[in-house]
Amino acid sequence: MAKAEELRTYIIKGGEEGRSRLALISRVLAPATQALLDRFEPLNGMLALDVGCGGGDVSFELAARVGSNGRVVGFDLDEEKLAAAREEACNRGLANVAFHQASVLDPWPVSGAALVYIRFVLTHLARPEDVLARARAALAPGGVLIVEDIDYAGQFCDPPCPAVDRYRELFVATLKARGGDPFIGRRLVRLVESAGFAGVDSCLAQPFGRSRDVKQTTSLTMAAIAEAIATSGIATAEEVDHVTREIKAFADRSDTTISLPRIFQAWGRMT
Repeated sequence: MAKAEELRTYIIKGGEEGRSRLALISRVLAPATQALLDRFEPLNGMLALDVGCGGGDVSFELAARVGSNGRVVGFDLDEEKLAAAREEACNRGLANVAFHQASVLDPWPVSGAALVYIRFVLTHLARPEDVLARARAALAPGGVLIVEDIDYAGQFCDPPCPAVDRYRELFVATLKARGGDPFIGRRLVRLVESAGFAGVDSCLAQPFGRSRDVKQTTSLTMAAIAEAIATSGIATAEEVDHVTREIKAFADRSDTTISLPRIFQAWGRMT
């Protein structure tokens, strides 16, 4: 039942295409994510969970930090992404990371963790509180929860581009139609506090610029939500195709800037 609910609310296409998109986003976010994880060092020897791990990009960063005497467990519903993550782990010779297929809404496959990391998961859920309760159950006393999630009200571009504006409207409307919250980032501190964590704090990251990777995230995400937009009846396939082409043309120009949405980073500790 939980698996069906998670699949119903998730609006972004998965599989290999989804894996490539997440890998790109992880490259763009790498400096901010590394700085965030630096706050919780030392992690050597610890057990860390990467919840909704996708292709394992953050799992691999955590694996490097916990070292050979630590362990990382990543889990996700998308078996195609997980297969790619397992292959990558094998290619890197990493014996301290494992990937499992599981819903974030079901009982998690491991407990007693020192750190739980959740990125871009809560935004898709009608009841994000349920996942935070799972995080509490999975953490050891004194363990740390780290959450990163979006606030789409903050995305911008320069010069103005109607296609980028329309993309943002379509993303927000489609996510809301599926029961998600495209502005959940601003609520993270309150949600983590309400879940019973102590010492809650937060910071903000928002990559932007003229580089190909940063600008390509918008057109790739537009393509990845096209099916969900059409299924929800929010826009026609013709409009989606038009907006996608216009965004790509805008991003391909050397004189344009596009940002990701605002990304709130919040954390708290088990007492």
